[in-house]
Amino acid sequence: MIRHARYYLFGMIIVLLFVLAAELIWLPAPLRTSSGMLWIDMIDELLYGLAIIPLFWGFGALTGIRRLWSDRGSYGRPRRSWMLLLIRGLLLAVSAAGLLFLLMKPDELIIGLGVLGVALLLLFADLIWSDTVYRRLVGTGGGLRWPWRSLAWLLVTAALFGCLAYPTNYNVTYPGLTMAMNRYAHVDGGKPEGSISGVLVFERIAVPADWLYAKLLPKYSFEKRSKDEPPLTESYSEVVQMKQGADDVAGAIAMGKAGIGKGIELTGARVLAIADNAPAKSLIKAGDVIIALNGKSISNMTELTDYMVNQVKPGDRVEVTLRRGQETVKVQVPTGEAEAAGDLPKRAAFGIGAQNDWHADIPRQIEYRHYIAHIGGPSHGAMLTLALIDQLTPGGVTHGVRVAGTGTIEPDGSIGLVGGIPQKAYAVSRTDADVFFVPVASLEEAKAAAPGLNIVPVKTIDEVLDWLKAHPRA
Repeated sequence: MIRHARYYLFGMIIVLLFVLAAELIWLPAPLRTSSGMLWIDMIDELLYGLAIIPLFWGFGALTGIRRLWSDRGSYGRPRRSWMLLLIRGLLLAVSAAGLLFLLMKPDELIIGLGVLGVALLLLFADLIWSDTVYRRLVGTGGGLRWPWRSLAWLLVTAALFGCLAYPTNYNVTYPGLTMAMNRYAHVDGGKPEGSISGVLVFERIAVPADWLYAKLLPKYSFEKRSKDEPPLTESYSEVVQMKQGADDVAGAIAMGKAGIGKGIELTGARVLAIADNAPAKSLIKAGDVIIALNGKSISNMTELTDYMVNQVKPGDRVEVTLRRGQETVKVQVPTGEAEAAGDLPKRAAFGIGAQNDWHADIPRQIEYRHYIAHIGGPSHGAMLTLALIDQLTPGGVTHGVRVAGTGTIEPDGSIGLVGGIPQKAYAVSRTDADVFFVPVASLEEAKAAAPGLNIVPVKTIDEVLDWLKAHPRA
């Protein structure tokens, strides 16, 4: 093998090793340094290792250019392929750009991988052109020849990438990492006291190798992807927004409990959808916030429901005051009749779906650490709330208990359901956590996945605080 091709090969091997490592990144998760740094903290530093790949490829391209430029025939005349010089020059430039980008912005992984993909295409163009055109120039004559060696490289690489990275019609969920919440977030003026961990799972599009991993490793589950599943870019934006929302709710609730600010302020009922045959159709729009009915102030869904049940009859027209963007709008809306549901009798209805609208009062700044392994989602909300309360409470709130938990945090302080409970319970069971808090409905699922773990079901953040107070670690 010629020298510059060896550098190409080394780079490709490292690419495959990084892809493999990314898919199995959860395995070392219990690692913890003496300073309290968890495995999730170390991952970001390891991303700098990706820079080795364009370094090898760039050096290989430079070596190939030097060899090609100095190569001469038996009469001292240069034997150069200008096309090959162009390909290697482009590969050198793209590799240099990729090296700088990965060193300066390693967390911009999608762009970095895109640059590496362009470099890989140029690399194979170099190998194939070398095997066809340039070998004829430096050989004993003859026509073009099939690039058997380069094609073999290409096929083997494609097969390995296909196994490790080709998307299938399934999603896979598998164990993730624990995250020290007092390292993830720090509120201005707060002091971290206890050990509080959130837990993540990995959910992504499955690749063929995942079925092999499922045979060798625990807690892999697969689910057929629906045809209407949104594209990755849309899903990414959604989970990032959900993460931001969870951070805001957690911050406001924690500060409210510490006597700092007003906490979560309910500001009306936000309209999510309107039924096609609804009386309110064309009068009320999705995104509107109902703030008054017939002049009666409405600050939450409970008040909205009570007023519609007790003050309005089916067929009545109601003056609805809406907050629409920056404007306040009043509309006369006819009502229909809603069927009895649960404990509610038949009642007047607009034919809309709504939820509480709220404002998070966060007087103090909260700094968040960015983790490449924690893209988004709201499942860390409950433990983030606990960690911020811990920072704002002299002496903390864990009473020496090593805490782990999962669940969303809702504006009223309730802890909501999350997915991946078996994988999360297993991930926590690999750590030194004394207790694992889960939403009440997830108790049996968590116990089945980690029977030796101390699992406590909770409905609200107050129940978490009460349990910790009642069970101090000796």
